[in-house]
Amino acid sequence: MSNVPVLGNYVSEDKNFTFKISSADSSNGAISGVYNASYSPVGPLTSEGNIGHYSWVFNKSQGKDGVAPFVISFGGSARPDGRPYCISDAWNGAYQTDNSILAEGVRSFVNQDGVVQVRSLGTLRFAIA
Repeated sequence: MSNVPVLGNYVSEDKNFTFKISSADSSNGAISGVYNASYSPVGPLTSEGNIGHYSWVFNKSQGKDGVAPFVISFGGSARPDGRPYCISDAWNGAYQTDNSILAEGVRSFVNQDGVVQVRSLGTLRFAIA
């Protein structure tokens, strides 16, 4: 396998979350793309730009780095004009040798009425669509 993480669209097994890797910079681990969640307390969530990070480890069996598995994180956030709310989704996990991502997600939400929600999004596998 080469050039990991593979660029493309990753879809969660429950189909509620998508993560598009448009570019991945191996010099600093930055991932650019688009994160989408089909639901939130304020409707669908879309975030674009620098939406993730990855870090390789030295793979002893292959004698090199730059190959799976490795650590990856991604997500998105929104705070509209006027700041009526802020929402943040964060996924942390591992990029697998089959080019899927196994990750655990968490969501934080606060609105102008003082509503606070912090909840797990679960552990899900994201596969290339």
